[in-house]
Amino acid sequence: MACVVSWNCRGFRSKVCHIKDLIYEVHPVCIALQETYLKPADIAKIKRYSLVRKDNENESGRASGGVALLVSHDTPSSVVTLHTNLQAVAVRVMLSNLVTVCTLYLPPSTSVNDRDLNRLVDELPTPFIIIGDH
Repeated sequence: MACVVSWNCRGFRSKVCHIKDLIYEVHPVCIALQETYLKPADIAKIKRYSLVRKDNENESGRASGGVALLVSHDTPSSVVTLHTNLQAVAVRVMLSNLVTVCTLYLPPSTSVNDRDLNRLVDELPTPFIIIGDH
């Protein structure tokens, strides 16, 4: 049975060992991560998984928020290109059928309007799952 896991990791690099343990125990097809705290120059890899990510930096250049999807190399998948300012990434993965998995992080200090969320939903191929944290 295909498994998708979501985790607000609050720092990808500091949780790599925990992510590897999770992969070993659960063997998920996809892991949706929020608050990765990665900068574009940061290298982040997990063996046998592809990483699709959207990093976020605050005004002072510090990593803040950010999202990522780890997708098993054993599962057919393709990245969905999103045109949004929201912290979101999506992939199409084969579970029992082809499904779009999207991870979304909405920072509590930021107001999000319905229009931005509706645009995101309109961009996602159906059927889709949005996994997020606020």
